[in-house]
Amino acid sequence: MEKVFVFLFILIFSFSCLLPSHVSAAKPSLETKIHKLNEATRKNQGVIELDSSLYDEFTSKPRNYSIAILLTALDPQINCVPCKEFDPEFRLVAKDWLGSGNVPSRLYFGVLDFKNGREIYAKLNLNNAPTLFYFPPTTGQYAKEISEPDRYDFNRRGFDAESLASFLSHHLGTQVPVNRPLNYFGIFITIFFTLAGLAFLKSIYPIVQNLIQNKSVWTTFSLITIFIMISGHMWNHIRSPPYIIPQNGKIIAPGFSSQLGIESQIVAILYGSCAFSVVTLIISVPKIEDKTKQRFGVYVINFYYSNLKICY
Repeated sequence: MEKVFVFLFILIFSFSCLLPSHVSAAKPSLETKIHKLNEATRKNQGVIELDSSLYDEFTSKPRNYSIAILLTALDPQINCVPCKEFDPEFRLVAKDWLGSGNVPSRLYFGVLDFKNGREIYAKLNLNNAPTLFYFPPTTGQYAKEISEPDRYDFNRRGFDAESLASFLSHHLGTQVPVNRPLNYFGIFITIFFTLAGLAFLKSIYPIVQNLIQNKSVWTTFSLITIFIMISGHMWNHIRSPPYIIPQNGKIIAPGFSSQLGIESQIVAILYGSCAFSVVTLIISVPKIEDKTKQRFGVYVINFYYSNLKICY
């Protein structure tokens, strides 16, 4: 009888050894996964450090929780600049979610570094980092009809914590908070440059006051604005015509309903020259005491003004 029991024991043991590992090893229950997720979350301020086996375990179905997993590469030898830029933003969202008062099991945050998850990178055929997947729950009251992971689009959404929080809030249906700590150095720099700017403005105020009250400055500014506007600048701004199309030695657009960009500049210069001639004839020429020189100035300016009108 004892020989029969020994034979049966050896047979059962041999059969169990022949079973594949994934059959002999039972999948962890939901309660076990939740317990492990909660423990890891509390230990590392809301972020779960993963390896290939934990990635497969926590993303396997069924899931009555959501999990956002960041696949990154923070090894200095890889020198992934976007990974280093996004990592603190991801951890900020995870930390704020942990302290927000929401049910922790609604959403977990995991990080899988390339050095710890080469098999996962190969299985997912990933050749770039960072990559972020959101895995929705497949069972329970928050389960979604679509249980496949949603990939975060860094090109469209960016690398800041607020964009990630918005992405997760859309999936969860509840607000994912982001509370950035006060940047005391930035506040100090802002106050310093504000005070320095006010002191600088106070020191140059007499100069600015003289410029503001100077009639010549306002006259020049007004004339330049008038010349630009009446020369066709607004038409160019609205229609965006070509600046120049040299054809047969001409730079003027044919017809009355079109013009080139350079035409408005030429017209503005002609208007300015005409205005300069008139102002000189009215203000400067009468101040010449020698009548002969005064008459000669009148002739020169009239000749110049007449030629400008012919050119126009």
